[in-house]
Amino acid sequence: MIPPTLGLRLLRAGAIMAAVLWAQQAAALEIKSCEDAHVGLTELIAPVASNSKTYKDGKISLYAVDTVEPVCCAAGVALVIPDISDETGGNQCLAVVGVASVQLDETTTEDDAQKGVLLTIPTRVFNEAADSAPGAPLKLRVNVDKGSVAIE
Repeated sequence: MIPPTLGLRLLRAGAIMAAVLWAQQAAALEIKSCEDAHVGLTELIAPVASNSKTYKDGKISLYAVDTVEPVCCAAGVALVIPDISDETGGNQCLAVVGVASVQLDETTTEDDAQKGVLLTIPTRVFNEAADSAPGAPLKLRVNVDKGSVAIE
């Protein structure tokens, strides 16, 4: 039998380790191809019309996604933008996953002619006490002319 004080210390240590892991996952947000992020049509949050937005005359499509696992950080966004290296006019799909949820309806934009559009997307992160809490906004700089997306 584990003494009560040792059990509490182990429980606290486990909670601290879990918080550190979740913080590392949240801090490690990165842009990947949709394929590498395991994001496809089945990860789009339905109804898609309510969980997507377009910008720059339809050249930027933004979708809320949920990969289901891990519960703490399975949500994010997928972006579809023109693939400037594709001579036939195709698109590229990029994704950022690693938060509890995103609020696309609260996304704000800033357009800079040189840098591109800055999409600021409110997020929620996993919080054991309340399931989720406000997180740092996901800031994506999308330059359609260069075919690039960067996290700021």
